Amino acid sequence: MARDRAGRELREMSGLVRAIADDAGRLARQHAELVRAELREGLGPAPAAAAALGAGIGLAAVGGMFGALMVVHGLNRATRLPLWGCYGLVGGAMAAAGYGLAASGVRRAAGVRIVPRETIAALREDISWLKDQIAGPDDPG
Repeated sequence: MARDRAGRELREMSGLVRAIADDAGRLARQHAELVRAELREGLGPAPAAAAALGAGIGLAAVGGMFGALMVVHGLNRATRLPLWGCYGLVGGAMAAAGYGLAASGVRRAAGVRIVPRETIAALREDISWLKDQIAGPDDPG
């Protein structure tokens, strides 16, 4: 009789361990799906945005170059400053504007969220739950 009860308890224990392992595997798969979904959501528009940004920067650079040449020669004609001085003035102004735009871009880029925070929070909850399942109801700590 004691053997039957011990065998039954062993089968029950192995069934519980198997159920916990199945639940942990299911949770791991769900978390992997959540990470993929969050990354797709966060990075989905990135390729199109990068292509448009690259094309825009290229065209703006060419236009800026011709505009700068026009401003330099116009400044030279209007002020009679030496051509090298006009290039220096226009180049310095463009460098200052570029620095300001770059600093603004860095500030905006700091707000980009890459880390899947929801997934990390869910993983923490699940690890806590799994620890509680393994510890059992009799273990206080």
